Amino acid sequence: MDGLVPASRGKRFAAGLIDLVVIPIILGVIIGLVLLAAPDAVRSVVLIFVNVAWLLFRDAVYSPGRAMVKIKIVSLTGEKVSWLQALIRNILLIIPFVLVVGYLIEIIMLAVKGHRLADLWAKTQVIEA
Repeated sequence: MDGLVPASRGKRFAAGLIDLVVIPIILGVIIGLVLLAAPDAVRSVVLIFVNVAWLLFRDAVYSPGRAMVKIKIVSLTGEKVSWLQALIRNILLIIPFVLVVGYLIEIIMLAVKGHRLADLWAKTQVIEA
């Protein structure tokens, strides 16, 4: 972790608000409108798939929220996050029955410890860019 400056809680919350609230709402509205004539079950499955894909994409490829507040996610060695690390990091946010509890746990951990529980599992850290 030499030379890597941990991102502030405020920046992490701001990035999370953009990436975990604003972007999913926009994606949901767009996909909902595109699939307006589709059966509810099809629309629901597609929306779940898009949400999971978004969570992985934002960690492994690009996060508009993090880019806006000038932070980034890296492995503990400072390298780019792998797709597996992105999956592990978001597991609490992907499992449907754990979703609400997962968000609560992650918010509490971020507020108290300055990092998410899933960062420990995935061996990742969010740092100043």
